[in-house]
Amino acid sequence: MDVDGTEHGFNAKTGSDWGYTQFFPIIKLHDKNDGYLVDGACVIEAEVCLSGPFSGSTDKLSESCVPIDLSVSKPVDLHDAESIYVKAKSLLKSTSKASTSSEFCGTMAVPHFQKDVIFAKERFNELILSPLDDLVDPKHETAMTETLSILGGNLSLFCDEQAKQIMRLKDIFPTTIRDWKDSVQVKVSCQRFLSIFEKTKNLLEDSVKTEEGIKTKLDELNTRKKELEAQIEALGNESQRLVEERLEVSKQTQQFYALAEEQAGKIEGKELEMAGADVKLGDLKSNWTSMVSLFH
Repeated sequence: MDVDGTEHGFNAKTGSDWGYTQFFPIIKLHDKNDGYLVDGACVIEAEVCLSGPFSGSTDKLSESCVPIDLSVSKPVDLHDAESIYVKAKSLLKSTSKASTSSEFCGTMAVPHFQKDVIFAKERFNELILSPLDDLVDPKHETAMTETLSILGGNLSLFCDEQAKQIMRLKDIFPTTIRDWKDSVQVKVSCQRFLSIFEKTKNLLEDSVKTEEGIKTKLDELNTRKKELEAQIEALGNESQRLVEERLEVSKQTQQFYALAEEQAGKIEGKELEMAGADVKLGDLKSNWTSMVSLFH
């Protein structure tokens, strides 16, 4: 369609049973935000109502159709338009016959590259919502890379800001995925290390508790040993004192023994002498008694 030299791309014939003669301004085709011209192709959304042969209506088709006013100030955004376009294509594929009564774009196939772009944009809209955990999957990573490559070559589908973000994402996506994988690997390695450390720590705690029990018993035994050693030392001191005391007493015993031994040699004589003294005393006593009786 030559948009530069044609006022309207479509014209309704006089007396036609269908069509609508009001169109949007040509300048709308080139509007960056609300335009209809995308990479040289014009995508137009239209709602058409057809009266079937069993509807029972004899009115003309033009009377049962809803006019399509494309001059509204805020048309459907590009994302919605593409979504509707894909649904429409799917519906067309499911029908066995295609309408050939139209004189405009009725037999014009959508370029293959445009199908790829639309599919890529839809796939991008799904993938961009995926967490990085899913995108590191080789299948999803490849899909995102291919999608960004296609969209990067068709930035006219996006506004300027979105186009910048698409190109930025295309540049950083490989690095982001690589950094994510590296970070996950580091995290897993650290988690494994921390897990091993936790097990080692638990073993250490058990070993320390066991050692503390042994240490407590050993301390108790050492305390008892010291107490016994103190008692032994005290007993030793007492024993030494008694030894010294005995030796001292032994000296006296030796002296007394020598004296007793000397005296023991004189006992027999003394006993005889004492017996003689006893006899003499008896005699003296008897004599004294006799004398006393003389005075009574």
